[in-house]
Amino acid sequence: MKQRFWLVIFLVFVSGALAAQDDEVKNAFQGNRLVNGQSTNLSKDGELDLLIQHRFGDISGGLYELFGLDLASMRLGFEYGLGNNLNLGIGRSTWLKTYDAFAKYSFVQQNSSFPFSAVLSAGGSVPTIRDYFPDEYDQFSDKFSWNAQLHLSKTMGSFALQLSPGFMKTGYLTDVGDDLSMFTLGTGAAVRISKKVSANLEYLIPFDDEIPGDNALSLGVDIDTGGHLFQLVLSNNNRMFDQAVYTNTTGNWGDGHLYFGFNLIRKFKLKYDPLWTE
Repeated sequence: MKQRFWLVIFLVFVSGALAAQDDEVKNAFQGNRLVNGQSTNLSKDGELDLLIQHRFGDISGGLYELFGLDLASMRLGFEYGLGNNLNLGIGRSTWLKTYDAFAKYSFVQQNSSFPFSAVLSAGGSVPTIRDYFPDEYDQFSDKFSWNAQLHLSKTMGSFALQLSPGFMKTGYLTDVGDDLSMFTLGTGAAVRISKKVSANLEYLIPFDDEIPGDNALSLGVDIDTGGHLFQLVLSNNNRMFDQAVYTNTTGNWGDGHLYFGFNLIRKFKLKYDPLWTE
């Protein structure tokens, strides 16, 4: 069922891409995030991104819970460009009071002489909530998770595809009763509807049968407002850092248990570069 649904959505995106080709578009991705996962975009040298990420509760709660508004969670993050090939980022999520950090390095960006983009990201996270984990699994080393991914993307006019194979080592997961080591695969697509608006699709796969629930399937719409990038999100996962996005999907598209949310991204130029353009 999940595979058929993913195939239908993918074909919709492909058909939309063929109808929306625009040779002037050089990159179909607008943000450093595709939806929940990383894209092959990076912040420029001296550029600081402020990320305010909100995910509301299950929309199936209806009007009584204002379609999830009563159960909102958020992540506050910062990402900075050190040179044009390296980004460093940190964040703090309300879920389990989790801190996360990552580094992201671009080997090559697609250009006239090279057919695709290749970016490596590596990061970790640790929850700091008290009195939640069993005493024997409550040390930093027990709860720390890390992962690494290679992101490969190809832009074709106004359409782009991305594959992100990776490896993850989780800390102690209460739903599983253990930690896990697994390979992961992120897949995604983007279609530029106009120079300011794009639609995104993301499907994240952890290769471990012990993880409960479905895989994270997310739809997004990016809107460039000039000074901000506003990303609208609808997903069966309401987490905002890698470990939880791959291992803690609690919703289900078939049953209508979904989460609406958004990413608000504001760029600050901390280092002057005469080559920058608005």
